[in-house]
Amino acid sequence: MRFKLSLRQMILLAVVVGIAAPALVVLALSDAFMRRSVEPILEGQRSAVLSLASTSLVDPLWVLDAQATQRAVEQLLADASVCSVSLVEERPGAQELKRVKCAESWPTVLLASAIRREGVVLGTLTVGFDDGATERLVRERRNQIAAIVGLQVVLGGAIILLVLYWRLVRPIEALKRQASAIAAREPHPAVDWHRGDELGELGEHLNHTGQQIDGLLADMEAKNTQLRQMAMYDHLTQLPNRTLFREVFTHEAAFARRNNQQLALLFVDLDRFKNINDTLGHAAGDRLLLIVSERLRAAVRGSDLVCRISGDEFLLLLREATSLENVQITVQRMLSSLSEGFELQGGQQASVSASVGVALFPQDGEGFDELVRHADMAMYQAKQGGRARFSFYQADMDAALAERLEMERELAEAIRAGQLVLHYQPVMDARKGTVGSVEALVRWQHPTRGLLYPGTFIPVAEDSGQIRELGAWTLEAACQQLARWKSMGRHPGSVAVNLSASHFRDSRLVEQLGDLIRAYGVGKGELTIELTESTLMSDSESSMQTIQALRGLGLALAVDDFGTGYSSLAYLKLLRPQKLKVDRSFVRDLPDDPDDCVLVRAVLGLAEALDIEVVAEGVETEAQRDFLLAARCHQQQGYLFSKPIPAEDLSGRLSAWP
Repeated sequence: MRFKLSLRQMILLAVVVGIAAPALVVLALSDAFMRRSVEPILEGQRSAVLSLASTSLVDPLWVLDAQATQRAVEQLLADASVCSVSLVEERPGAQELKRVKCAESWPTVLLASAIRREGVVLGTLTVGFDDGATERLVRERRNQIAAIVGLQVVLGGAIILLVLYWRLVRPIEALKRQASAIAAREPHPAVDWHRGDELGELGEHLNHTGQQIDGLLADMEAKNTQLRQMAMYDHLTQLPNRTLFREVFTHEAAFARRNNQQLALLFVDLDRFKNINDTLGHAAGDRLLLIVSERLRAAVRGSDLVCRISGDEFLLLLREATSLENVQITVQRMLSSLSEGFELQGGQQASVSASVGVALFPQDGEGFDELVRHADMAMYQAKQGGRARFSFYQADMDAALAERLEMERELAEAIRAGQLVLHYQPVMDARKGTVGSVEALVRWQHPTRGLLYPGTFIPVAEDSGQIRELGAWTLEAACQQLARWKSMGRHPGSVAVNLSASHFRDSRLVEQLGDLIRAYGVGKGELTIELTESTLMSDSESSMQTIQALRGLGLALAVDDFGTGYSSLAYLKLLRPQKLKVDRSFVRDLPDDPDDCVLVRAVLGLAEALDIEVVAEGVETEAQRDFLLAARCHQQQGYLFSKPIPAEDLSGRLSAWP
């Protein structure tokens, strides 16, 4: 068990132990020293008394004066240190003269002396001395020393306690009060420490620390205010953000429900805002958003709320939306204001429109998220209707639209939450039965619908603009897996990734791929970019510049689904891709369809002449494999060899590396 002592108790205990304990030791040792000093003195006194008594009895015993002898014995017995006297004469017939003053139990010390005269022994004198005299003298001396030591202990302890209290306890109490005030954030003026000792230095440090803490707390309060501003308001437009908008809506919805009133929630999305960023730059886009936010606030009443929830999306809450006509008037005024031109910095001119979806509380939704979702659906309906217009939410809206919007939201969440996975389909060398390269194909591991294939979500990603983010994720995941295989001592030859047209035209693509190559150590020819003919043929000059930049990074180029697009031979000669992938539609009926046989042989001959490798897609039968081998198409891909499988299932089939 641990004992907890306060500082005062510890000091008091130290004084008691440090002063009183040595004093007790001194008292204990003083008895032994006093005995040593007193006993020789007493022995000398007793010897002197005995010697004098013997001398005083010589004459009475010599002359046989009994009365004088009696008086000498009585006089000896009267001595304070004598308890008993015994005199035995040497003459015949003499009786022992004995006198006793003390009780028989009293401690005595017997000393005897022979009485002589002229060499004749006259008698023997035995004296019993009081042995308690030593103890009395020791006790008297002890009491004297105890009084002196006690006085010294009291005075010394008082002086020490006073000094400790004045120099230690009081300053520590002041330090405690100062520290408590700092901790409790109470007013605490700096203490003036007129001391040169360690506690004074500690006090000065505490003053300095308190000032620093005050400064830090002030900074923290300012930061908290700033963080709340950032948490509740959009940093660009200073409009409330979604979090604050939700709080206000919850309060207003409760008020409207109690008073049987109606609210209108507007979902505003700027049309083709991305074109502003792409053509005029993001600074111009930010300036336009500021002007849009000002026009939105000017188009509604001061009691209504405007919020920016993302890049070019806004939410508005109209209080007391008494009728559809009033809401329509407000929305029309808003659209009219936004349709006017925008003058940006540097005299730049821009124009945008907006699509607005309207959902009414409480008939279109009781909760915030539900109402926003319905307003979003109505906005999407307005965009589908031609943009620059508005639409009210209708309960019987196209179910496919609702499903599509939900798919967009879920896909965005899937990219963020890591629900996407890559499966890999090997491209086989049909002569050897070994893996020559692999193609990365994205899959969506949906939390409720299971594994989804690209045909389910790629069209949604392309329409919603999420295809670039999806493509960026696919590229990085493929590079990660390539590095993982190499660390395992395996190598797929080359990993091919399909790139969408919008992602291929992204100005940041080359920089992004360069970062991935450096980050994951991708070697030359280890990553292949697959593009469709239609992607390559659109804006051919820009495509050629991008392809040259990709080749400069050491990437290979493959033309996917060859034969289904433009199939421009001149452009093919100019591009000189490393691979052509013959579309499965030409392979499906081999070797039974003569036309397909001719077309496949023609493609193979063309590719051989241009020194381009050919991969046949969709090989599912041995007859197809054998025909292609006979036509010298060795690289084949299809379910005959393997369907797309997870990376861990493919690892064992890869070649050793390096």
